[in-house]
Amino acid sequence: MKLNVGVKMVGIALLMVSSLAMAHEHKGHDHGHGAKRRQHGAHQHGAANLAIAFEGAKGKIEFKSPSDGVIGFEHEAKSDKDKATQQTQLAKLETAMPEMVAFDASLGCKLTKVKVDVVVESHDEEKTTDSKKKSKHNHAAHSDTVAEFDVACDKNPEGTEVVFNVQQHFPKVKNVSVQVITDNLQKAISVKKNATKLVLK
Repeated sequence: MKLNVGVKMVGIALLMVSSLAMAHEHKGHDHGHGAKRRQHGAHQHGAANLAIAFEGAKGKIEFKSPSDGVIGFEHEAKSDKDKATQQTQLAKLETAMPEMVAFDASLGCKLTKVKVDVVVESHDEEKTTDSKKKSKHNHAAHSDTVAEFDVACDKNPEGTEVVFNVQQHFPKVKNVSVQVITDNLQKAISVKKNATKLVLK
């Protein structure tokens, strides 16, 4: 029996709550290689979350990881060197996503970037007039790298396999919690090595 669209969208929202709990975006602007701020939250190095949701042949992918696993550092990129590294790694994430989440070739899936961003934690609640403490807080800042893609396939992926190759591109990401929703099923898997397969049936 098909999932009710309203119920399904609630499920998608729950799956993606970690990446939706971000600072607001400015509509009409592409922050592809910028850094936004978010409120302090759970942060586990070496781990990532990946949510995939389909309605019919159209879907979305959302990926979120502490920036250390993708960029190589978590502080806000201010130096030219750090900015260049961040830009290179974000471009790599964008390019690698079709291999990181590899749908069956028979589906003819095409991925389109919605955003690829670094989101820096906000420490607004910890503001202080002590400059030394400010410096310490800046040094200890955390950030996440988030990516969102639209997916358009020739048909719904149910009955096929998805292959995950996150570690091939980002070996510091040791464990990816994957959750998938399609019209007729919900699946979850922990991806700890390359070429991990998930059968959508």
